Amino acid sequence: MEQSREAKLVKNTLIYTVSNFGSKVLTFLIVPLYTYYLTTEEFGTYDTIISFMNLLAPICILAIHEGLLRWLLKSNEKHGDILGSGLGLLFTFIVITDTITFVVCSIFHWKYTFVFIALLTAFALHNCFQFIARGEKENKVFAISGIIYTMVMLSLNILFVMVFRFGVQGMLWSMTLAYCSDVVYLIFSLRKKLRLKEMRFNKTLAFSMLSFSIMLVPNSVSWWIMNASDRIMLTMMVGAATTGIYSLANKFPSIVTILHSLFYQAWQEQAVLEYDSEGRDTYYTNVFNTYMKLACCAVAVLIPLSKIIILFFMNKSYASSYQYLGILYLGSLFSSFAGFYGTGYISAKDTKNAMKTTIVGAVINLIVNLLLIPVIDIWAACLSTVCGNIVVWAMRVKHTKKYFKISVDWKSFYFIMIVNVAFTFLNCFSNNIITFLMIGFAIVISIVINKTVILNAFYVLKKKVVKE
Repeated sequence: MEQSREAKLVKNTLIYTVSNFGSKVLTFLIVPLYTYYLTTEEFGTYDTIISFMNLLAPICILAIHEGLLRWLLKSNEKHGDILGSGLGLLFTFIVITDTITFVVCSIFHWKYTFVFIALLTAFALHNCFQFIARGEKENKVFAISGIIYTMVMLSLNILFVMVFRFGVQGMLWSMTLAYCSDVVYLIFSLRKKLRLKEMRFNKTLAFSMLSFSIMLVPNSVSWWIMNASDRIMLTMMVGAATTGIYSLANKFPSIVTILHSLFYQAWQEQAVLEYDSEGRDTYYTNVFNTYMKLACCAVAVLIPLSKIIILFFMNKSYASSYQYLGILYLGSLFSSFAGFYGTGYISAKDTKNAMKTTIVGAVINLIVNLLLIPVIDIWAACLSTVCGNIVVWAMRVKHTKKYFKISVDWKSFYFIMIVNVAFTFLNCFSNNIITFLMIGFAIVISIVINKTVILNAFYVLKKKVVKE
């Protein structure tokens, strides 16, 4: 039973990796090209707009996509009622939000009003139908949708940004049209599941789903505050050019966020399905400790490696961003740990307590930013992120004990974290030779600490090759 659960988790993680690899990883790889076609100010403006979209998207639909996923995965309700209630709420919220957004943006004569509304709507629809595909266990459809989005977005980015030089507008329209293309594909592929004749709006069910989802809105907003509000506050207090430097530095730790999101999507489903099973705590403990060691070691390698990439492959105007890498990587690391523990709230349908933990973290983030950005600008944004995420994880470790008990391998955790903290300081002052030595040392300790996982992976791969 244990092996089958682990195999299923690995399989689903690989599926989500295929789906998201292009849209999240390949787009990161072309960041160096953007630094040559966008000024630091333009890059900061684009990043700020995307940050606003990520804030408004869950508010716009009251996170109903989360409710759809939870009920489709595990519920005794009729399938048609779940889809009818969820989609009914979705389209109602989109119309209301788009109207309000148009009125507000028109008052300020914002030049990005039309493309922003189109992007916000396309993003909300895309998220919802992707969650429906996950809930229906249409993993192949989900994976292909990610590939389609990637191909369309990258093609349009090259056309709009690099060929026609449309700048920020080009990047925004590339994303919008890519989301629209993917929504069309998802609706067509899920047409057998999305039967209008079977859909029915169930008021009682809609209220239950909304009660579950609405508590995740403050949760999403709080995560946004910790992960993205720094850009807004930097722009307002210091300037868009400084935000551009910070945004580029943040692109590298986003690798950790990307890898976590690939794993988290599979883990969220697995955690819900295994929540009432025997041996749950042992299973959760094994998964977390393996995940923790891999993530911490990955950060140890990425801190010095990212510095080399910035110095050798990025436009010189962004060179100073390397000094902020270490602390931002630590922030992403603790954010991923908090996300792992957050599945306890989803499994138990206790989204209220999930909201409380992230609100506390968001408040800490805001206080640190308000007090320190005028004094130490970018460093304040970095500190606020790591402090907020540490607090959220610590609270969730304590709170989720009533859902499950995870025995953290603290010995391994403390050792790798000491290495990461040391690398964070060294990265600011080391020359290229020391930086390369740091990469080598990180690779060695990563292999030693994760040798069991590596050997098991080689064993499974060898067995599969021999079998074929």
